[in-house]
This record gives sequence, C-alpha cells and structure tokens, in this order.
Amino acid sequence: MKFGLFGGAQAVPGEVVTEAALGYHEYGEYIQTAEKLGYESAWMVEHHFTGFSQLSATLNYISYLSGITSKIRLGSAVVVVPWHNPVLLAEQVATIDQLSKGRYDFGIGRGYRANEFNGFGIDMADAEDIFQESIAFMRRAFTETDRWSYKSDRYTFNDIIVEPPVVQLPHPPMWVGAGSENSIRAAARNGFNLLLDQMTPFEGIGDRVQQYRDELEKMGKDFDPYRIGVTRGFMVANNDNERKEAHILRGKFISEVQVLSTDKRYQAKAFNPVDDNDAETTGTDSVSENGAVLGNSDEMGERVQKLYDLGVRNILLHDLSGNFEGLHQFAEEVMPHFVDKNDPVVAAAE
Repeated sequence: MKFGLFGGAQAVPGEVVTEAALGYHEYGEYIQTAEKLGYESAWMVEHHFTGFSQLSATLNYISYLSGITSKIRLGSAVVVVPWHNPVLLAEQVATIDQLSKGRYDFGIGRGYRANEFNGFGIDMADAEDIFQESIAFMRRAFTETDRWSYKSDRYTFNDIIVEPPVVQLPHPPMWVGAGSENSIRAAARNGFNLLLDQMTPFEGIGDRVQQYRDELEKMGKDFDPYRIGVTRGFMVANNDNERKEAHILRGKFISEVQVLSTDKRYQAKAFNPVDDNDAETTGTDSVSENGAVLGNSDEMGERVQKLYDLGVRNILLHDLSGNFEGLHQFAEEVMPHFVDKNDPVVAAAE
C-alpha cells in the first residue's frame, strides 16, 4: 500500500476550520517530516473566498514544496480548471514538473462551490464545457513541439508553444475527483486516475473502486489499484478524551463543507461535492466512525485493513490537527504492516 497526505496550510494560522492550522512554512516542515517518514505523496487543495485562509494559489505553493523536498510526490486536489486560462495553466504545470523532477500529479476538477463561481463571475452552468475544452487543449499543448494556433468560441491563441517541456510524458498524470457512478466510469473512459472523497463510508468506497475497475475492464484495459487515491479523515486518538476532541474538530470541518457546498445565496445547478474530492455531508461523528482512519494504532490498522480488503491501495490522510506526533505514530506503528504486504490485487493487475 501507499500512504499520502491531503489538505494544505492556512495562510493565517489559528483556529482549525478546514485544513491544518499550520502556516505555509510550518506546513512545509510537516511535509518534509512526512517525506522522511516514508509517506509517498502530499496533495494540496485549491479554494477561494472562504475567509478561512485555505490555499488559493495552490500551484505556487506546490512549487515551494518541490524545492524543499526530493522524493515525495506532490499533487493538486484539485485545480479547478474553469477558473484558469488553459495556456497559463499548462505552463505552470510544466514548470512544476520540471522543478520537482517529475514528481507532480495534476489533479483536476470542475468545481462545486457556487460562491467561488460567483466570485469569479463565471456561470456554473458553463463549468463542464470549459473543463472539457481546457483539458483537451492542454493534452495537446503538452505534446506539441511546433508552434500552433487555436480558436474556439471561448479561446483564441495564436502561434503558441507551451514551455517548458514536461518531464513526465506525455504529461503529468491527470487525476479527477469523482463520486457518482457516471462520473467514475467517465474518468476511466477518459484515461484519468481517480480521487475518491473522504466521507463516503467504507462500503461505498468499495463499490466505487469496483465501478472504476469494471469500466476499465470493459475497454480491455488493465486495472491498477494505485491509480485510485482514497482520501480519509485522519484522527489519531489514543484515549477517550482524544477521541472526543477529534470528533469535535472533525464535526466543525464537516459542517463547514456542508455550508460552503449548499449556500443558498449562490445555489445553481451545482455539481455534487464528491465530484471534486469533497463529500456528501450526512452527519458528523457517524461520518468519521464509518469512514475515517480513527483511533489508536491498532484501531487505525483495523480501518486500513478494511480499506485494503475493499481493494484500496492508495490512502490520502487528511489530518485537521497538523499533529507531528500523529504523523510519526501512524508511520511507525501502522504503515509497516501494509507497505510491504503481499498484494494479490496488484499481482493480478500486473
């Protein structure tokens, strides 16, 4: 199995709301520590206008992380494509791929928070069309070696060539957040790796892994379980008091995601939040008890085993506390039981 991290820093450290209450430099130290402990990846969110100091210029921050690390893979979860000029985005992605020496994972999405579209003055109803056109454009831009031009109803680009060239060919792996069966199967058909949300119960995650696998096999393609990243709440709780505190913290996060996803002032034909690696929000404590990597080392190991049995091989841990001790505890007491485990799913895929 592989274990990574999900989340990001807060520009103004303070009360924990949606990410770890660590500033940009502190969170960089957190990721450096994770790299030393053997975590395989770190994934950064992109959000705007929250008032919670969530990461906004995510690609800039990933560039910073690429300079202070050397092995850990760095991913965006996700860049909301409709908010970006596709030429500038392709150039930034290629630059990060160069700076990180091929360690970047390009997580992409359409967006789901109506207040963010309102802030940018973009109609949410146009998001899908913008997403599809921009991704097709960038896939071509990463592979063109001569100058070319492009014109559509939305964009005009004349005599361009995207520089620098990417390190990973034909381009950095593209990961898409998806939650509904239709979107999961579409991700498989379009050649995307898959990011699954952090609040769906364990059993539901198993169903989604199977949907992705089924669609690939229908097309005659091999299934690689490491092409699915499953985000999970990460709540180290070595006693009842720590468990209670973890639930309080997690409950605040779940409530805020729900508010941001359903703000009636901006509601339109909003996408399901799980389609961008957030989640259905149907409770607080029960969501974590039924789906988080929660508890002491033995309990966390049991929950990882449950995910393993469902076919999950790549877990992304979202720790709201930014707790260095918890990072160490999981790496030293849980990960060793799974990292070198005999893996029949992977063997079958190979």
